[in-house]
Amino acid sequence: MKKIFVFIYCICTLLMISDVYAETARLDEIVVTATRTEEEIDKIPANVTVITREDIEKSTATTVQDLLRNEEGLVIRDLFGTGTQSTVDMRGFGLGKNTLILLDGRRLNEIDSGSPDWNLIPLENVERIEVVRGNGSVLYGDNAMVGVINIITKKGKAMKPEAEIETRIESFNGDTEHFSLRGGTDKVNYFIFAKQCEAEGYRDNSEFNANDIDAKIGLNISEKIYVDFSGKYHNDQQGYPGSLTENQLKSDRTQTITPDDGVDYEQHFYGIDFRYTPGTWGDFSIGYNFNNRKFDANFSGYKGKRDTDTDEIKLKYTATTTFFNYKNLLIIGVDRYIANVDNVTSNISKEESGYYMGEEFFFSDKLSFNIGYRYTEAEIKDTVNGDQNFNESAVKTGITYNYKKDSKGFISYSRGYRLPTTDELSWTNVKLKPELADTYEGGIVHSFNEKLETRLTLYAMNIDHELYFNPSTFYNENFDKTKHQGTELGISSVLSDSISLFGNWTYNRATIESGLNEGKIIPLIPLQSANFGGNLKFYRNYLMTIEGNWVGERFFDNDFPNEENKLPDYITFDTKLSYENKGINIYLGINNIFDKEYSEYGITSAGNKYLYPSPERNYYGGIKVSF
Repeated sequence: MKKIFVFIYCICTLLMISDVYAETARLDEIVVTATRTEEEIDKIPANVTVITREDIEKSTATTVQDLLRNEEGLVIRDLFGTGTQSTVDMRGFGLGKNTLILLDGRRLNEIDSGSPDWNLIPLENVERIEVVRGNGSVLYGDNAMVGVINIITKKGKAMKPEAEIETRIESFNGDTEHFSLRGGTDKVNYFIFAKQCEAEGYRDNSEFNANDIDAKIGLNISEKIYVDFSGKYHNDQQGYPGSLTENQLKSDRTQTITPDDGVDYEQHFYGIDFRYTPGTWGDFSIGYNFNNRKFDANFSGYKGKRDTDTDEIKLKYTATTTFFNYKNLLIIGVDRYIANVDNVTSNISKEESGYYMGEEFFFSDKLSFNIGYRYTEAEIKDTVNGDQNFNESAVKTGITYNYKKDSKGFISYSRGYRLPTTDELSWTNVKLKPELADTYEGGIVHSFNEKLETRLTLYAMNIDHELYFNPSTFYNENFDKTKHQGTELGISSVLSDSISLFGNWTYNRATIESGLNEGKIIPLIPLQSANFGGNLKFYRNYLMTIEGNWVGERFFDNDFPNEENKLPDYITFDTKLSYENKGINIYLGINNIFDKEYSEYGITSAGNKYLYPSPERNYYGGIKVSF
């Protein structure tokens, strides 16, 4: 374990001696996720990071999940090593239900599982990602109790037609191809994207095949009226290799004992967004999205079918006004979600309405204060398990002080919630309660100069009724009280035009605060994790990237008494070498350079341990042409 801290110490030392007079400056970032309107990142009372398209091109990632591994406070678990069954854990909620995932502002968390389908988000189609840590329930409602990740995809713009073609081959007989075209005028713009990928996978019965088609059209009807149309189609076929016992793992890490398990997914989506900006009266927007999701599964002989329709309507008004001689940003909105799930044996529907408002007061150029409130009504109807109604409120307040350029200190308090998913409600023998969280947070973002930035955030969450699966009863239940507290530390710098470095460390302690297992650590949550890496540009057109990911020990899923040995910690290194010149990018990458054998997820049941082995060393390479 000492090696990783020595490595981080070396990185920090290099960052501290970086050249104050280097030429490239950090640009003022504008984000939309934290306030649901454009806002300077330095004015937001939260730990917010932005992953740009340039960052994506430099990284070793080939999926969105892999890209998010480098962010402080996030732990990624990929069950099969193909990205098809992944969870993104923020602040100690291992199943990913408490982090809201948005795609261009559209909710991806499903009402049945509570988690998003990451296969819907080809990394090649991503323009930028905004990661907002901390309670987002006021603006976004359900699933946003610990944070929001908004993945913003490419779109057309006023420019000559621009096309991009890419082909990539990977270990385990994988190949990926994609094509995109965009362009437009001042009045009309367009974007088209298509991708196909297939792979046999690291393990037996872990094959994955997928196809994606995206299209967008934007219309500037006038200087005040803008309309966006978007549509998407996705299908994939996945093998489910399942878990292995410790003995099976030692015998053959790539084997499966469920050779016939798998699932077929099909989804299509379309949406329209209308914006009216009259100027002095503020901005109005209305959006409508429809999504249909089907899957046909075979799990150990059980045939499962599910067909889900989701309608989403969003109304929002924003205005910048003066209140008692202070600049004031006002936002008022309504969200309406209607979802219907047809199963083989039941029909489930959920209707949810959320009403929210937020105010941000700018007492000076340096000091701002915000406050927000949301009220949500939700009704779930289940033809087998009966109906349930939920009425919840969320509040948030925070103060931000910009004590110097590109630097801020902030404190905030919020109360948020997560409603039980329909699957959780269907698999229980009690009336489940929503999770409720009081979150206290404070932090500082400090720029030593134009090239060196550090981020430090401290948080504590007191949670009532945290939801979990009880292995003793085989039902979903609520804890009485739990607590999540931690520290997020990040540092990044551009040492020169040729060298940039980053490093981060997360401490996260999640404990049960009452009942039979009082004082015990919640399973799956590593006490510590860290990420580090850098980019080296040489010979003008060559770029070398190295990234490391360390995840500490954690208890197996279901081990609430903390009686079993922990899942071992692991550290992996990935690298990529790329060459770019005149619209041509050629690259070669190696994942898990040192051939580490590890498992990101494991579960204990009836005294037995079951693990999901992650891939050993593997390779990929490709060429991308833009013209």
